[in-house]
This record gives sequence, C-alpha cells and structure tokens, in this order.
Amino acid sequence: MNPHLQGLLGVLLGVLVVAVVLGLLRWRRDGVAVDPQELMLASRNTCITEAIQQATAGGHSITYGELDQLEKHCGS
Repeated sequence: MNPHLQGLLGVLLGVLVVAVVLGLLRWRRDGVAVDPQELMLASRNTCITEAIQQATAGGHSITYGELDQLEKHCGS
C-alpha cells in the first residue's frame, strides 16, 4: 500500500477515535446530576431560574443534558 495512503488512513482513524471518545464523554456527562452550586451559577436570567425551580421541584435532581435543554429553550 502507498505510504501516503497509509498515513491518510492513520490520520482519519485517529480523528474517528477522538470523535467517538468525545461523543462517549458527552453522553456520560448528559446523564450526571448537576450539583446545586453549579445550578446557582447557571441561573443567569429569570427564564432559566424559573425553569430550574420547576425542574427541581419536589427534590428531583437535574442532569447536565436537561440543563442544556433548558438553556437552549431560554436562549442562554
């Protein structure tokens, strides 16, 4: 096989591995509960503050994935 082609395939394989690892880390992060101090920092406007209060009503925890969705909804 041509050495240049082997190098290109190696680079493409490396990029693919990095993309998979970052995707798995993001997937894991989205399921982790956000601690209260970080929720306080995320409360930048009234929309996000109210959404967080509704989501955490009754002692429920909120995950990073849910927080990302709330921030998209509120435009933060």
